[in-house]
Formats: sequence, structure tokens, C-alpha cells
Amino acid sequence: MSHPRVSIVTTVRGTPVPLFAISIESVLEQSVSDLELILVFDGDLSDEGEEMVREHQRQDDRIVVLRTGRIGRGAALNAGLRQARADLVGIQDADDASHVERLATQLEVFRHNPNLSLLGTGARFSRGLTERADWRISSARPRVRPVDMALLRTNPIIHSSVLARAKAITRVGGYDARRVAQLDYDLLLRLRARGEIIGVCDRPLVLHRRHPGQTYEGMSPSSRAWSSYRLQTSHVKDLPPVPRFGYHGIAATRLVYQVARGMAWHRASRHQSAAPNPDGHVAAS
Repeated sequence: MSHPRVSIVTTVRGTPVPLFAISIESVLEQSVSDLELILVFDGDLSDEGEEMVREHQRQDDRIVVLRTGRIGRGAALNAGLRQARADLVGIQDADDASHVERLATQLEVFRHNPNLSLLGTGARFSRGLTERADWRISSARPRVRPVDMALLRTNPIIHSSVLARAKAITRVGGYDARRVAQLDYDLLLRLRARGEIIGVCDRPLVLHRRHPGQTYEGMSPSSRAWSSYRLQTSHVKDLPPVPRFGYHGIAATRLVYQVARGMAWHRASRHQSAAPNPDGHVAAS
């Protein structure tokens, strides 16, 4: 069997079956058909989930299933990467979805940027559980901005939008299986430290759902700020002393601000009931 052009890795644990089905379908319906979808079951599926996956497998032989048991998401992602046969490997979370032209757009960017190691895209965000990635995008050539030092301030790349050269991820040892949260951010920072070229495409090509069931989203704003600060400051050892100390000072100031803002948000949320949050899309900046 010839190698596919793209391998997509999706890890699954406790994802609601309707969302998981939408995620699978959004990959299989890509305009680029020469792909494989690697589903890594990091734990058992419900009977409903098992039947849904079997039905998709009966209809499409591009689906590969790995059953790893509960080894943790980082280890599950690495298992999926080892299984991947393509030179380009993409990630999609089991509760997210991709626009039908996502892979075609990303492949075009890689074709015009042979030194690129990893590419993310814009996203639409939702706390709703029913949307599908059916929005329209521009037909003009996508614009790509490089990501380098900006990674030391924030993570501008949605994990579900990642398409990367498999060799680049292998060179930095894959995902850190010891981490519980921000595995993607840690990987990006290690790629940056090695000098790999990372970019972001301006098109909103993934639908990213945010909900408290996610490890990072379930953390308080202060905990998220502290987690990011520790990651960021651990990756500036390659800077000269003066810029490094300056960076630590700026990062610490930013941390204090973010923690204070998170505490204010928490106090405000305790004094008002949560308003209904209608489903909808907001384009990423």
C-alpha cells in the first residue's frame, strides 16, 4: 500500500460520541483524499462509540485504530505519530472539526515554503456542541506569518490545526508524555529552540470547542497563567544574559497582571449567575 500524503492523529478519551463523529467525518470529507486517520483510544469507548467507529471503518478503509489503554495523552499522541506513514502529520482533537479545505490549504503552504516545519491555522471558537465546519473561506492564496520569539509570550497555534513534518517532531523527541497540560505548547517551544520554522496561516480552518472538560480549559485563569509562565521561562536559556534577565522581568510582570485579572474574573463570576451562552462562531484574530 502506498504511503498517504497526510496522516491525521486523533486521541480519544471520554469524548461525547456526537462530537467524535463530527470530528471523524470532517477529516474523511477533506478535499484531499490521500490521507489516513489514526484514532488512538486512550481508554475504552462506550458501546455507542465503538459501533460508530466500526460503521465508519466499514465505509472507509483510511481509518486506523490503535488501542493503547490509559497511557495518557502525550504517550497516546506519540503512539499515533509512530504509526503514521505520511511525511506530513496533522493533529485533530476528538471534539474539534476541520474545514473541508483545511489540508488542501496547508499542503499548498508547505509546497511554497519548503523550509517550513510546522503550520497552524486560524480557528473559529465555540462552546456549543453542534456546529460543523461549514463556513466559507477566501479563494485567494493564504498568507502565512512566522512564529518565533512570539512563542515566548503566548501560544498562537491551535493544536487541532497543526500540520507538521514528521521528522521535525521526531528530532525533538515528540510530545512530553510526563505533562498533563499544554503538551502542544511545550512541543512548539522545543521546536523553536531547535531552530525549526513555525508558521500560522491566516485562514480559520478548524472549529475549536472550548469546554470545562478539557484539562487546560478546566484550570483557573491564574493556574493557566502560572503554567504558561513556567513553560515560557524554561525556554529562554539560549538567550544572552541581559535579554534573558529582561525577559524574566517582563514575564513576571505579565504573570502578576494575568493572575490579578484572573482573580478579579473569579470574584465577579461568584457574584453573578452564568448567563446563557448561545452557540456561535467568533473568528480568531
